[in-house]
Amino acid sequence: MTRPHRSPAVALAAAIVLPLALAACGGEDSPAPSSSSATASSSTTSASSDGATTDDTGNDRTDSGSDTTPGAAGSPTGNAPDPDVTVTPTADDEQSTTARDAGIEAADAKASGTRLSIPAVGLSTSIGPQGLRGGKVNPAPGEVIWFTGYDRVRPGATGTSVIAGHVINRQGPDEFAALEQLEKGDGVVIGYPGGTKLRFEVTSTDIVDKDELTRSEEVWGDNTDSRRIVLVTCDDELGFREDGHRSANFVAVAELPS
Repeated sequence: MTRPHRSPAVALAAAIVLPLALAACGGEDSPAPSSSSATASSSTTSASSDGATTDDTGNDRTDSGSDTTPGAAGSPTGNAPDPDVTVTPTADDEQSTTARDAGIEAADAKASGTRLSIPAVGLSTSIGPQGLRGGKVNPAPGEVIWFTGYDRVRPGATGTSVIAGHVINRQGPDEFAALEQLEKGDGVVIGYPGGTKLRFEVTSTDIVDKDELTRSEEVWGDNTDSRRIVLVTCDDELGFREDGHRSANFVAVAELPS
C-alpha cells in the first residue's frame, strides 16, 4: 500500500513544525530551536566545537566535506531523493478507557517509553533519549530518539515531546522513510516497560522549511495543558540546499484523544 505524498503548505505561519530540522536527513541533523521560541534546559547537551555535521546519508563529515561523496557501493549519496517505500499497515484499534488510563499512569512515572508504533505505516521501533549531537537534533542512522533538550518532555507526559528519525541512510530507507504517508486520525502508540501503551492520534501533518521549524511555537513553545507528540524527519519536496542537505522537514503532530 502506497499513500499519497503531501504537498507543501502554502502558509507556514502557525504550522506545526519542529525545530529539529534533521539537517540532512538520512542522518541529516537539525538545527536547535531559535532562542525566540525556546530556552535551553539543563538536559540539553552543548554543541561540539569541531564543526562536524552529518551528510544526507547519516554519516559524520566535516564542513569541508561534500555531500555528493559516494558512500558504500550501491548506497545512496548526497542529494539522493526520499526513497519510495511500500507500507504494510497493521491493526490500529482505538484504546479503551482502562488501557488509556494505565498508559497515562505509565507516562507520568519515571520510566520513559521505549517503543514507538505507527500502525498505518507498519512501523514498530525502539526509541531512546538523546540531547543535541554536534549541536543538532541528530539521531544516528537507524535510530529514533526523543529529544531531551529545550524543556521537551518524555513521550506521553503533559507537554510537547519531539521524536526524530531519518528517512534515508547509506544502506537505503531509514526508520522514518514512510512517515510522510501519515494522515490525520492515524494512531501513534508509545510503549512502556511492562507492556503498557498509550495511543495518540495524528491531528496534522506539514512540510516545513527547516528555518521556519526552528521558530515553531507549536513544537518549541510552552505547553502545560496537553499531551502532545511531534514526529519529525527530513523531506525533499522543497529541494536541497547548497550543502546538499534537504531544505525541509516533514512534521506530524499527534495529540491524546479526549
